[in-house]
Amino acid sequence: MISGLYTAASGLIAQTTEQEVIANNLANVNTNGYKKDKALYTAFPAIFLHRLNDNVVKVPGAGWTDAMEPVGVLGQGVQLRIDGVQPDLTTEGSMIKTDNKLDFAIKGNGMFVVNTPQGIRYTRDGGFSLDVDGKLVTKSGYPVMGTRGEIEMEGKDINIDEAGVIHDGKNELDTLRIAMFDKDTQIRKQGENLFFTLDGKPLKESDYADKVQVLSGYIESSNVNVVKEMVDMITAYRAYEASQKAVQAQDQTLNKAVNDVGNVTI
Repeated sequence: MISGLYTAASGLIAQTTEQEVIANNLANVNTNGYKKDKALYTAFPAIFLHRLNDNVVKVPGAGWTDAMEPVGVLGQGVQLRIDGVQPDLTTEGSMIKTDNKLDFAIKGNGMFVVNTPQGIRYTRDGGFSLDVDGKLVTKSGYPVMGTRGEIEMEGKDINIDEAGVIHDGKNELDTLRIAMFDKDTQIRKQGENLFFTLDGKPLKESDYADKVQVLSGYIESSNVNVVKEMVDMITAYRAYEASQKAVQAQDQTLNKAVNDVGNVTI
């Protein structure tokens, strides 16, 4: 019975985390370039149950459990995996046209490279602007990186082609650094719509010209599907309720065992 309490409680913890992840996704449905999170779980090792009090006929060369009649398998609950909450990087959001020359979007598995106080970080949010020094920066003021360093734009006739080359009239200013990733890349969120690699190694930035396309005057929307997230929220809530009822049932059984079983009525 005690193990049943732990099993049900693990379900409560798992579904609480699931609801928190979904709530965060819904809160960022209008965040440019936001990638929805998904929580990954793993089951505790199952236990094989056998009948202990039957007349057991020992099988030569086998253990006692081999001679016992099997009852079934007992699960021991669920827990968040070591790799925990992962962003869904490979699903793109919609491309929204803004006609702002400082708005950029990437089609394909690429990310803009950003210089932060913590080092190089990555983002899909291409809603950039110019700071007082004429540098291209993110909404948080972090410089966007080009192949020549931090990108400076002093001219007014700014345009960018699909390869990420930035032009100022007839002059080539720089080329956007685009980092590549795939579904197996170990990337996590830092905040401020930035990503970092778990192993600390930089993402590959070469040979992306035929794999990604840079769109000028566009912004990528969040890849959160509101309807699906709401359905998942309801499912998580129902699973939480089921685990809660299991805890209550175990508690009532324990109450009976402690207070009623063995009582002698005089």
